[in-house]
Amino acid sequence: MKRALCCYVICFALVVLNLVSAHLGFPVSDITWFLAVFGLIAVPLIEVRHIHPRDEAEAGVVVTWSGKDLLMGLAAVLILLVPVALGNHFVRTVLQDMTFQFSLDNYARLETPLYWEVPLQILCVALPEEFFYRGYLQTAFLKFFKERSMRLAPALAIVCASACFALVHLPSGGVARLLTFFPGLLFGFLRFKSGGLLGAIFCHAACNMMMAVLNVHYF
Repeated sequence: MKRALCCYVICFALVVLNLVSAHLGFPVSDITWFLAVFGLIAVPLIEVRHIHPRDEAEAGVVVTWSGKDLLMGLAAVLILLVPVALGNHFVRTVLQDMTFQFSLDNYARLETPLYWEVPLQILCVALPEEFFYRGYLQTAFLKFFKERSMRLAPALAIVCASACFALVHLPSGGVARLLTFFPGLLFGFLRFKSGGLLGAIFCHAACNMMMAVLNVHYF
C-alpha cells in the first residue's frame, strides 16, 4: 500500500506542476500537461514492472476488452442522463442564477470542438485516470483491506480510491471539485462489478462530455 500511495503522491505532484506552469504562463506547460497525463499510466507500470515486479493483472494495470464491461458502462450513462441533466439545470438556474438558452450555435463556445473533445476525453482524461485510480489504486486498496480480513473491503477500496481521485482535482478548481468523489464511486463500482476498466472509462468520458454539452447552454 505504501508503494501505491507513493505513486499517487508522484502523480499528484505532476498535476500541481502542470497547474503552476500553466498559471505562470511558462512555455513548458504543454510538456507538464503531457507528463501529468502520461504519468498516470507510466508511474504504476514502472512500479509494477521494474521497481517491484509482479503480475500486471494482479496489480490492476491491464485494460482488456469485454463486451459486458462496456455494456455496464453504457447502462450507467443511460441511467444517469436524465437525473444529471435535471440536477445540473437546478444548480445552474436556481443556485447560480443562470439562464438556459438552447441553440446549436452555443457549441461554438466549447474550448475544443466536439470532434476533438471526444477522443481527448477518452484517451487523455478517462483512460489514464481510470487506469490509475480504479485500475491500480483501487486494486491496491482492495488487497490492503482484504489482507486485514475486513468484510467491507470492496466498499472501502472504492471509497478510498474515489477520495484520492477527488483530492487530486482540488488544486484545479477549489472545493467544488471535491464533488468528483461521487462519480468516482460509480466508476469504482463499475470496476469492481465488471472486473475490467472499459465500462468505467466509457462512463467517465461520457459524463465529462455530458457536462460539457449541457453547460454551453447556460449564460
